[in-house]
Amino acid sequence: MRPLMWFRSDLRTLDNTALFQAANTADAGLVALFVVSPGEWKAHDCAPIKIDLMLRTLRELSASLAKLNIALLVRTALTARDVPGVVHAVMQEQRCDALYFNKEYEINEARRDVLTRSLCDQSGWTVHAFTDQSILEPGDVRTGEGRFFTVFTPFKKAAYKLIESRGGLTAWSLPRKQAAMVASPDAIPDRVAGFDPALDPALDPARLSSMWPAGEHHALAQLRGFAEKSITRYKDDRDMPGQRGTSMLSPALAIGTISPRQCVVAALQANETFASAGSLGLDSGNPGIVHWISEVLWREFYIHITHGYPRVCMGRAFQPVTERVEWKQNPRHFEAWKQGKTGVPIVDAGMRQLLATGWMHNRIRMVVAMYLTKNLFLDWRLGEKWFMQNLIDGFLASNNGGWQWSASTGTDAAPYFRVFNPLSQSQKFDPLGQYIRTYVPELRDLEGEAIHEPWTVPALLRSRLDYPEPLVDLSTTRAHAIEAFRDIKTVRV
Repeated sequence: MRPLMWFRSDLRTLDNTALFQAANTADAGLVALFVVSPGEWKAHDCAPIKIDLMLRTLRELSASLAKLNIALLVRTALTARDVPGVVHAVMQEQRCDALYFNKEYEINEARRDVLTRSLCDQSGWTVHAFTDQSILEPGDVRTGEGRFFTVFTPFKKAAYKLIESRGGLTAWSLPRKQAAMVASPDAIPDRVAGFDPALDPALDPARLSSMWPAGEHHALAQLRGFAEKSITRYKDDRDMPGQRGTSMLSPALAIGTISPRQCVVAALQANETFASAGSLGLDSGNPGIVHWISEVLWREFYIHITHGYPRVCMGRAFQPVTERVEWKQNPRHFEAWKQGKTGVPIVDAGMRQLLATGWMHNRIRMVVAMYLTKNLFLDWRLGEKWFMQNLIDGFLASNNGGWQWSASTGTDAAPYFRVFNPLSQSQKFDPLGQYIRTYVPELRDLEGEAIHEPWTVPALLRSRLDYPEPLVDLSTTRAHAIEAFRDIKTVRV
C-alpha cells in the first residue's frame, strides 16, 4: 500500500493518529501533503499571524518528516472548492491508493472531506479518517436520552467516565521509518500568493519567531515546562493577566503542533502523586492540575457543539430566541473597541495586546467580549470575526463558544443578568495595574485606583494623558442590556 497522509490542523509527527496508522500500513512508501488554500483562509477569517505560524511550522514539519524518509509535498488550491481536486491529483501523481487524514468538524471542512472521499471512491481508493483534533469523537459523549450535551459540567463528567472506561489515554509513538522517497520535499513559501499577510509593522519576522516559535518540538518543550513548573499553581494564577499563569499552548493546539491527548497525559503525569487510588486523576488531586485538565475539556466541549449543532458555524446563535436581540449599529464605537480606545483601561489593554502580539489573556477575552456585547451592545458576531482575523490561536469552536458565552446567546452561556463590570474585573485581576501599564503606556504614571478609572483624575491632569474619555456609562448600558435580554426571553411566539 502507498498511502497519502493529508496534513491539515495537525502539523506534528508525534501523537498524530492518521500519520501513525498510515506509516504502519505503508509498504511502498508514504507521501505527505499539505494544501495551501488562500481562498479558504480568507473565507474563514484566518489571521495573518496564524498563517505565518503555520508556514514556519511547515518548515519544521518538513524537516521532521525528512528524518523519517517522508517527503512533505505542498500544493495550492485557490478556494476550498478546489481542495478535493488537488488532493485527488496528488494521489494520481504519486500513485497512492489510500488517503489518511484526521477529521475536522466545522461544517465547511466536513463538506470538503465528503467531496474528497467521493472522488477517492470513484477512483477505487480507500479513505481512512481518524479522531485526533479532539480526545473523544464528537457524538460519543451523550446524555442518557442519547442527545448532545449542551451544558459543560455534565458533559465533562460523562467524558471523564468514558475515558476511564476505555482505560485512559495514551499518545501514539513515532511512526516506523519508511523506505526512501523518490520525490523531494517541496519548498515552503514565505508568503502565500493571493493572501496578503498585512501584518502589523511591529510584528516583523524576527520578532514573530521569537514571540511564537514554530514546530512541535518547541510545543512539547513548552508543555513539559508548564507541567513541571507552573501547572500546580494554575487555578490561582490563571486569571491574572499581568503574569504568566497559563500554558500559552493555545496556538499550538490551534494548528496541531501538539494534541489535546498530549496535554492531558502530561497533566496526569504531573498529577500522579496526587491521584486517588484506582483513579486516573482527571478530576482528583492537585487543584491546579485538575482545573487545567478541565480547561482542555472546554475545548473538547466546543468541538462537540460544533459537530452537533452546525448552525454555530454559520453565524447563528446557539439559542435561537436570542436572534431577536436588536443590536445597536455604531461603527465609531466598534472601531474604538478594535483599536483599544474605549476609555476603559482594562478593555483597551486587552485589545492592544491582541494587536501587538496576536494573543489575548483568556480572562481579558471575556472582559472585552462582555464590554462589546453588554455595554456597547454591539453584535457578538462582529467581535467573533475580529478575533479570528487577529488571533494566532484562532479556532472556530473555542472562539465561537467563548463569544456566545459572553453574549449570553450560546450553550452554557452566562445568564443575561450577569454582566462583567470591567472596572471591578480590573481591580480584582490586575490590582497593581501591571497589565494595563504594559499595553496602555499613556497611563503608566498613574498610581493607585486611578490606573483602573482615569476618568476620576482631576481634569487638568487628565488632559495631559492623551487618553480618551469612556465611550459609554457602564452602569446605564449594563441596565439596558439586561432589560433588552429580559424582553426577548419573555416574548411569546
